[in-house]
Amino acid sequence: MSASRLHFLHFPDVIALIARVHDVTLGVIQGSRESCLLAFRLGNVICGFTVVGACPNDPTNVKCCIQVSCKDDSGRCLDNSHVACTGGVFKAGLCPGGDNVQCCQKATTEPKPPSSPAPEPTDPFVAYIRRLYDLAKQYGGDRPANQLVMEWLRHSEYNSLEWKALIGGVDDDFTTFVENASVTALAGFRDPEYNIDVKASHLGACMNGVFLKGQASGTDTNRADVTGWGGDWMTFYGEWRRDHDDQPKGGKYCLDHMCNAVDDTTFKLRDLIEDADCYNIGMRLRANPSLSIADEFEKTFAGGYKSRMKSFIEGRFGDRGKAQAVAKSMLLPGDDVIVNTGRIRLVQQQGGFLVKLPLWLSDEDMDDLTKGFADRLFGIAQLENLASQ
Repeated sequence: MSASRLHFLHFPDVIALIARVHDVTLGVIQGSRESCLLAFRLGNVICGFTVVGACPNDPTNVKCCIQVSCKDDSGRCLDNSHVACTGGVFKAGLCPGGDNVQCCQKATTEPKPPSSPAPEPTDPFVAYIRRLYDLAKQYGGDRPANQLVMEWLRHSEYNSLEWKALIGGVDDDFTTFVENASVTALAGFRDPEYNIDVKASHLGACMNGVFLKGQASGTDTNRADVTGWGGDWMTFYGEWRRDHDDQPKGGKYCLDHMCNAVDDTTFKLRDLIEDADCYNIGMRLRANPSLSIADEFEKTFAGGYKSRMKSFIEGRFGDRGKAQAVAKSMLLPGDDVIVNTGRIRLVQQQGGFLVKLPLWLSDEDMDDLTKGFADRLFGIAQLENLASQ
């Protein structure tokens, strides 16, 4: 992507493309120097505005530089305390960030015709979930209707012997019941925030795990974690060990590759979206059995997605220190033989049979790796918060 195109991205697109906020050359407001931005080397560009704390491994005078168009596409968002709006005027209320971040509208800009309403790509999926929920209520049985819907979503890809050992198998009779109802299965949906295709089977499998197993106490981890972020984290560890010769620092590997919209890793941004939604919805349904999975999906896509990362990260991990401890716990052996066996398998799947297992990492390397995990997650949450302003 060219630097010129980055000047006109919508803010959700900026967040979706923020793959690495580390060591990228650009001209910050004070002049050209090493700073951080998107995962592209942009040369000398003017920074729209900065985000404090999104470059956790850099000096305090290095900030994440954001370039984004105004919410109505009438100009660019600039920090009016440092940058002049040459040939135009500043207008408040059209940009994320603090009061000093305002829209620079050029006086010569021609008014744009009204844009057509944005498509609602999640509507068919919500209707699909509601249809499945209605069928689950008709079916009856000894399992909650919400659980049956989750099982249907996962049944085609996440019902192997390993998955049955982890959280149990699906109700095969309900699968047949749905098939006989001539329901057209949907593979997923286009996420309204990040414009990424979300995979329904992984979302359903993870939600099923959260619904059945809940959340471990303190900094402990459990099988619910393995079905979602924890399994992704284990395979991502294997990828780091596979690439260790080229990038020996685990923390930097996390900042460069984890939860990334452009890197094809086993812990992509798409995986994090699925992990977040499955945790948020699954925990609500577990806490209140009277809720409907169809209603919860509808609430999520009606606007709940705008704070999904914050809800997930704060709900599951709390603060950065706890997130680091939980990430470490997920990588080290515990009392659950199934999880211990699965961890070795997942790590070796990506890193090879002779991969260095997490148990053998030095304390220094483990701390660096898990700090990168925590910094990456909380950086994403901070950017989501900016987008919602």
